[in-house]
Amino acid sequence: MKKKKLGIIPKILIAVFAAVFGVSAFMIGKYWLTAHQEQKTFDELAAIVSEHTPTEGTAETKPEKKASEKKKTTETKTEPLPEYEPIYELNPDYYGWLKIDGTGINYPVMYTPRESEYYLHRDFYGNYSSCGMLFIDGECRTDSNYLLIYGHHMNTGAMFGILPSYGSYSFWQSYPVIHFDTRFEKGEYTVFAAFYSKIYDEKDTTHFKYYQWKDLSDENSFNNYIANVKSLSAYDTGITPVYGDSVITLSTCNYHTENGRFVVAAVKRKNE
Repeated sequence: MKKKKLGIIPKILIAVFAAVFGVSAFMIGKYWLTAHQEQKTFDELAAIVSEHTPTEGTAETKPEKKASEKKKTTETKTEPLPEYEPIYELNPDYYGWLKIDGTGINYPVMYTPRESEYYLHRDFYGNYSSCGMLFIDGECRTDSNYLLIYGHHMNTGAMFGILPSYGSYSFWQSYPVIHFDTRFEKGEYTVFAAFYSKIYDEKDTTHFKYYQWKDLSDENSFNNYIANVKSLSAYDTGITPVYGDSVITLSTCNYHTENGRFVVAAVKRKNE
């Protein structure tokens, strides 16, 4: 029995599908390769930090200071932490390091007030990057009690890709602490709220636009912000910051709605 030959149209369709599949496979492969290369850069930076982190009993550990000297150092912030100086020397846009143990979030944070979104699609060295960097909103003042930090929601889970997991109470219970160090001091923050939001129309006056808040130095502004964030939270953590506390807010894109965002707010733990 002779096999029936395919007509010209089926042949064209097969060729088109094969081409589309080939291009898609190439793009997916390129995406994962790029993600791997970008993660390698972060791993190298993390290794530099680890290498220069003083440990007890080593020659790098400085002798204990008197209480008066400690107070002066804290107030003037003249002594940078040795583990972060090599990173700062590589790029003076470096502001600090953000890590959430067990989640994969372990990245440098950039700050460019002259151009807020400079690192939206740039890597640590200023080259094009699909995942970009974590960066502080340029309108925030680094000497204030509040910082808004942005990061991409990557499908690989990199950057702030896992941040929307804080929509689950059990996830918050497992990972309530955010480590956020500046060049000059270490900091631990406890997540007190996590909520879904979006970028609203400029004319919208009925919704709380967390991204418009850049300074909480005024007590009324602080209390207003905290009240709104707590009311939007997916669950009650039982934690309510009070004026005088330092707060950070982490923001990333989310796909629950058009221009969706997912937001995590955390308050700095006080030294005992």
